[in-house]
Amino acid sequence: LDLEATTPALRSTVEFAARSVGFAIAQLNVLDEDTQYTLVNIGGPPMSTVVRADTLCDDVVRTGVPAVVAHGRVDATTRQRALLDENGIESYASVPLRGREGLVIGTLCLLDRTSRPLSNDQMQELEQFASVLEEQLDLHRRVGSGSTRLGSDNDIADSLADGHIVPWFQSIVDLRTEEIVGFEALARWHHPTRGLVVPADFVPFAEASELIIDVDLSVLAQAAAEMKKWHVHRPDLRLTVNISGRHLAHPDGVGQLERAIASTEVSPKSISLELTETSSVTPGPLLRKHIDDVHRLGFRVLLDDFGSGWSSLERLVTLQPDGIKIDGHLTRFIDTVAGR
Repeated sequence: LDLEATTPALRSTVEFAARSVGFAIAQLNVLDEDTQYTLVNIGGPPMSTVVRADTLCDDVVRTGVPAVVAHGRVDATTRQRALLDENGIESYASVPLRGREGLVIGTLCLLDRTSRPLSNDQMQELEQFASVLEEQLDLHRRVGSGSTRLGSDNDIADSLADGHIVPWFQSIVDLRTEEIVGFEALARWHHPTRGLVVPADFVPFAEASELIIDVDLSVLAQAAAEMKKWHVHRPDLRLTVNISGRHLAHPDGVGQLERAIASTEVSPKSISLELTETSSVTPGPLLRKHIDDVHRLGFRVLLDDFGSGWSSLERLVTLQPDGIKIDGHLTRFIDTVAGR
């Protein structure tokens, strides 16, 4: 993300958000481990970077929960009150912004020198503006980094052959016991000139061809090899891997999945296949046979991003999954005003 540049769309969205709730000052902030960068600043004093620990938004990024202070001298914490008084601010509202991986990367921050109570409906509006900003930031990042030009067929094929596309692991936690029960393998590309590239910047190119099958099989094989090591100490751990729906349309799709893990000696019963891009799969006898074969081998089948634009209840009947993974654009509203 180019922190020195912004776009008219980002500025307009931040300005509309401030107008919608009557706040005089609005900011779009992006935070890393130590610093807050202000990409858009409407109505406030000039600023570009601030030490993160000295900002109001630090709490919002750490907790991932929106913050509202309608009356600075009444309902602010001691730390908030000190920061508000220092800048002559009476009211403050901040909504977290999340990146593609679901991690909080910044805030939509509103401030005013007078008291500005916010209703539940107004907070819901701000959360909707935040969702728009997340999409705009992602596009801004991809265009600024040139990532929209990444991923020719030759680039991806060469990187697979050279072992540059590898799995990264995200823990899966049982919320009842807070115990780690498994890991999800997520593809990452160690690009020779771009550095670490996330799936959003190369998987769409792979999905435009049969290369997505090769990417999936490579990540599955590497992840299963790691899982074999972990099973020495935790044989109960499960592995979840993203698999394109194209595997189910390929004549040898199930056989390829089985062979990908054969050398690791990890049982398919320990693996969940998280199906992506299933909207392109045509229902029919071949699909039904492949689903049955996958289950017969012991794999569990999950539907990825259920609740996104293309998903429907028909997919539950056609694919008969063992579970669903709710789309992140829905789960981000859990424990927020909009989610209630």
